[in-house]
Amino acid sequence: MIVHICCSVDSWYFLERIKEKYPNERLIGFFYNPNIFPIAEYKTRLIDAKRCCERLGIWFVEGEYDDQNWLKRIEGLENEPERGIRCDLCFDLRMEKTAECAVQNGETLFTTTLLMSPKKKLGKLQDAMQRAARRYSIGYVFEDFRKNGGTQAQFALARQMGAYFQDYCGCAFALAKERLTQNRAPHELSSPIDRAPSASERRLEIYSRRHKMEKEGARAVIVKTRFLNYRIFYGTLMDETGEAIPCEIAPYSAGKLDFLATLAPLSASAAFCVQKPLFVIAGEYADARKALGLSPFDLTPIFIVQSLPSGRVRVRLNAAVWEDVEEKLIVQ
Repeated sequence: MIVHICCSVDSWYFLERIKEKYPNERLIGFFYNPNIFPIAEYKTRLIDAKRCCERLGIWFVEGEYDDQNWLKRIEGLENEPERGIRCDLCFDLRMEKTAECAVQNGETLFTTTLLMSPKKKLGKLQDAMQRAARRYSIGYVFEDFRKNGGTQAQFALARQMGAYFQDYCGCAFALAKERLTQNRAPHELSSPIDRAPSASERRLEIYSRRHKMEKEGARAVIVKTRFLNYRIFYGTLMDETGEAIPCEIAPYSAGKLDFLATLAPLSASAAFCVQKPLFVIAGEYADARKALGLSPFDLTPIFIVQSLPSGRVRVRLNAAVWEDVEEKLIVQ
């Protein structure tokens, strides 16, 4: 039996139950999820799903990451809500490839760990499985292991095994909508200008290291820590003539500002605008917030300039601050 695998969280409990219920079936885990974005997120889920199958003694196969094929399939449906038509077509594509993989490997049955996800509609999944089964003249296994406390058991087992708990379904469109409801910046949809590793790339490195260490016999655990994340989307400073004033904007400078302001002297090297952003001269303060008696996470906008502007200035700033979670690897 080919088992389509969407992620490790949905796999641990489902695969154990399938092994118990179908003891005579040879199971092959098939990871085919071209909808997942960005690529680092895809690879993190891939590594964690492979780890799950290795622990359970299940052969693991990675399908092609043909994201362009997936994008073509859902073209025009980018703004569909979760559980809408876009998701239906996504199910169809993944079930078709799973049924095709089963036929190519001489198997007569297929199923999917998506059946374990509490956010997926079982009826729509079954419809997609039926269509794929008819197309490839193959059987499928539809099991509802969520009932009778299955969902609770699933999450408990996934936590016990240290599974990676993603916080959105997978595609870029689901990610953007999820971050909007969370009032968080969709930072996964951008890359740092200095090419420092993104959050998704750092997470991939941690889960890759754990997998490698465990295969070598070492023990390592991943713990989650909370921190205050920050992104600036744009910020400018202009004088009365509209000329840009060279400046840097200190981290944790927040607010949605676009206004004309008159500077009020605060000291020889700092000035407040009438509406309270703070200007400091470069080199005067190694850490402006600390030197000014502010908390390191104070959100007062600080513009670092070569010299204090005179007259009126136009300030524009759009930034976001939110509570975030980061994984850390601890070797035991």
